[in-house]
Amino acid sequence: MAMELGDGVTLKGWLLYDASDVACLRGMYTSYLLEEYDRISELAFGNPVAGYLVTSFIRRNDENVGFVSLDHEQRAVELIYVKPEHRGNGLAALVLGELNRICPQTLALKTPLSPGGEALAEALGLERAHNFPHEEAKNQETLRIIREGIKRTCRHQGKGRSGGDPRKMCRRCYQAALHKYADAVIAKFT
Repeated sequence: MAMELGDGVTLKGWLLYDASDVACLRGMYTSYLLEEYDRISELAFGNPVAGYLVTSFIRRNDENVGFVSLDHEQRAVELIYVKPEHRGNGLAALVLGELNRICPQTLALKTPLSPGGEALAEALGLERAHNFPHEEAKNQETLRIIREGIKRTCRHQGKGRSGGDPRKMCRRCYQAALHKYADAVIAKFT
């Protein structure tokens, strides 16, 4: 079932038993994690799938160009992602505007938000929803585990680190860890 948004844009629920949907979501989620790593030099939080989320592909002219994950209990967007080549066309604003229109109360975006997400929330008049303490604790524990794993297994002797700075995580190993993390998150629900 697809929800028509106009201008050839639809929302279509992802199917956990469809191998192409799983591969597509895994690829976009990995891209999201890698892009956010480039921006903040750390793991960005937000789940594409979970037991409490409803996830849909953002489709334009029958092509998956992004996804949105909704937390119905909080009436909040857990995560929204649009592929880089499809940005700047108002897709996220269209999706969020329509979801906000049909939501019985003002839709919220889960924090932390990227600068673009913050600007979009402001422009659309959307609320902010903060992570619950148990979610924040889980996020910090995940980050700790990833860092410890990289420190334990990195063999690049500073060559993979940002600018060779020994205080920073090895970029190559961190990116490899993000690929594994994305695979694990998606596999948990398929």
